Amino acid sequence: MTRAREAVEPRGAWWRELLLAIGALAAGAVVLPLLIYYIGAALLGRYENGSAAALFGSIYAGLREGSFASWTVVLGPFALLLLFRLLAAWWRATSRLPRTGST
Repeated sequence: MTRAREAVEPRGAWWRELLLAIGALAAGAVVLPLLIYYIGAALLGRYENGSAAALFGSIYAGLREGSFASWTVVLGPFALLLLFRLLAAWWRATSRLPRTGST
């Protein structure tokens, strides 16, 4: 067993889920704003007085003010993780149902 697996396995499924949730929230809080900034700058060009730091400031100010867009950016990766888990559970549940109809 590898060291990474040993570090995760003894704590069980809850530990793995916690790490996934933290990773998704970190991606939404750090990685996604950077992607938004750099892809926006590449496609639309730089704008006056705009920087990655200004975008972070704007997103985090929006979180304090309750901006739907800011919360969507930060919670988006976590929401996609939950949606993926929900769809996977639904797929597994429907695959166990008996087939009906003629063949």
